[in-house]
Amino acid sequence: MQNSTRYLCAGAYLDDHFRDRVLREVLDDPYRAVPPSHGGFDLLPVVLHCLRAERLLLVRDVVVSVLLTAACLLASSIGGIVLSLMLLAALFTLPRMRRLPLGQRIVSVLVLQFLITLPLTLVFSVITVLRFLTASYQPSFDVNGTVTPVASDHPLLSLLLLFCAFAVALGYRVVWHFTLRVMLKPGATAGRIDEAPRFADRLAYIDRAQWGNITLYGNEYPFVGAGDVQRSWSIVVELDRLKGEKGDPHHGTRPRAHIDPVDLHAFVRTRLLEMRDAVEFPGERVERLHISDQLAVRGVFTRTEWPNVTGPRSWREQGHPLIDPDTGLPRFSAGKETVDAVIRNPQGGIRHYQRVTVTAEAPEIRDGDVQLAPAEDQEVVVSAFIHLAVEGRMLYTQCVVTVLPPVRDDFQIDRLFSLGDAALVGAAFEHAGLKLVADVMFAPARLVRTAYQAMRRSRSAANPAAFLLYPFGSRFSVRELGAAHRTDRFMQRLDAVKYSRIIEQRLTEAVVDYLEAFGVETSGYRQQATSVIDHSVHFVDNGVHVNSGGTVNGPVAAGSGATAVQHRTGEGR
Repeated sequence: MQNSTRYLCAGAYLDDHFRDRVLREVLDDPYRAVPPSHGGFDLLPVVLHCLRAERLLLVRDVVVSVLLTAACLLASSIGGIVLSLMLLAALFTLPRMRRLPLGQRIVSVLVLQFLITLPLTLVFSVITVLRFLTASYQPSFDVNGTVTPVASDHPLLSLLLLFCAFAVALGYRVVWHFTLRVMLKPGATAGRIDEAPRFADRLAYIDRAQWGNITLYGNEYPFVGAGDVQRSWSIVVELDRLKGEKGDPHHGTRPRAHIDPVDLHAFVRTRLLEMRDAVEFPGERVERLHISDQLAVRGVFTRTEWPNVTGPRSWREQGHPLIDPDTGLPRFSAGKETVDAVIRNPQGGIRHYQRVTVTAEAPEIRDGDVQLAPAEDQEVVVSAFIHLAVEGRMLYTQCVVTVLPPVRDDFQIDRLFSLGDAALVGAAFEHAGLKLVADVMFAPARLVRTAYQAMRRSRSAANPAAFLLYPFGSRFSVRELGAAHRTDRFMQRLDAVKYSRIIEQRLTEAVVDYLEAFGVETSGYRQQATSVIDHSVHFVDNGVHVNSGGTVNGPVAAGSGATAVQHRTGEGR
């Protein structure tokens, strides 16, 4: 598995919120499309580890809930107060509570202490009374032989059960620390679908669909899975303006150039791949460059035959081209003829992009037999989405550059592999900290939530055929969900800029060469391209940074006829 895949598999154990969102997005709706996986990331092992982590967590919560319930039943009112204070401490381990200012945190302490301690004290008082009315009593006899029930209080046994609950919670953390070290070490293999037979069909679909060339997006962002947009620009050139026409008495009588966008895409692809395949010296090759076609379409489909349906509705034979009539699932792959038809019809509901992906993975440096620097995975994925359209005798060139940041630092577990067994147990203790109190005190509530999620996942999914509109589109990418907020390392940001500039320059030069071969006047195109690239319009967190100086909020357009539009994915950040 690639590093990003391993790290996100680790995230299934490290972050409950991450695991729950992955399972809800991927498994709750079996008809939901799967976003493409960029840069070698594999979604299937992450889903399998999320399921495994959920099962392990379920076992822990069942055992802890039983022990905690028994401790509560055997505790006195004083014990109830102790448990309520522990619950209060657990509440302050929540991320939302830790983000509050100091003053609000103090006020929250006083309010929660009243809202939680008082009701729980009353509950344990009721439990004490109920023990007189149930089997929890010790019979005593007076001199007249009358039996009197006396409540039996077992504070020591209650504390022992509470200690066992904490031991189980801590043991759970030790177990998954060893799991991370054994199953997710560098070079680990992906899991198998038969590990989760209940979801075998869905997992098989995910394994195939993530490598497809059709993106059904559900959040108005067509580049789902590719990260945030770093640059976006477009250039327009007139195809009827041929070279040497100024002052030409035969202007308007010369044959017009016929530009086939499919042929232009093939030419651009060849020129881009030459950076990888036609370079003599290995050190100069862009080794991690990959190009593929991508069809983007909004994943909300309308049933075309809805007004004519009288009997039971089914997706079979309903005629929508992007729904498989045999399974009712979204299609994820299109053949060359389909791709070419979309390229030649840019005004349709499907948009074609040529996706150019470069992973910033540094190869090793050697001087003969001496290794000077080992290979290093920077984990940054730079993608350029190229759209070429011929409309109204105009050639429209659009380039959108996205950057997928590395995986979150807290998911990167490579430091665990250098630890011995004792040190790994110590790391589990250190990682637990005050979270251990939350693990115990929230176990019953978490158990109810997990059971509800399992029931929701096991029930029959809604039949899309029962709706006029159905949202098939993917809402976010798991790789984006587990990504860092941004590329924090300076060298990573520089690499992202470097590869985006390389791809853009190669693209514009290829388009110019192609147009000039057909005799099209390209001075206007060159002028726009120079303005767009030299101004280096880059998207940052609070606006758009222009190398020529200054930062502005909102879109920036550079050059005559050029546009720059900012987009944000808005998911997993």
